[in-house]
Amino acid sequence: MLRREASLASGGVLATGSVAGCLGQPTGSASDDEETTTDSGSTEIADDAALEATLEVGDDSRTLFTTADIARVGAVSTRPQTGPSVPIELTAAGTESVTQTAAAVDLDSSYEAATITITLDGERINQFGINAELAAEMAGGGWSGQFVLTFVDEAAATAFRDRLLAEG
Repeated sequence: MLRREASLASGGVLATGSVAGCLGQPTGSASDDEETTTDSGSTEIADDAALEATLEVGDDSRTLFTTADIARVGAVSTRPQTGPSVPIELTAAGTESVTQTAAAVDLDSSYEAATITITLDGERINQFGINAELAAEMAGGGWSGQFVLTFVDEAAATAFRDRLLAEG
């Protein structure tokens, strides 16, 4: 099976092939040159970290995934076009939750009115739009379950990653 990696670049989140809306952050993709990594990935997610991603389409708000749906938090890295970032890979159940929710709201046709909000411990980390290609992948079940969250600086990326990890 061909695995597509989409790049959801959005003022704070990249989901690894398509580019979503941006709130003042540069956009990029997983293929940007000159990546630098400052630490390694981990699967030990902190039990008390409360991350939630919600999808809003008009007045309809639905949870896409939570901390329990995260399989792996990757290393902090910096790319020239996107700046500091942290990749997140969802579990199969988390990926299925996203694709089912996207299908339920007809995201492939309603994406222009849709936003995704990421919160951690009740604090909004980012909010961004979704482009047509990514919306179609999510609603069609072809999305890989990988996000790359971008940050203003490396310290913010490291603090976010450390909060998600049990050993952080």
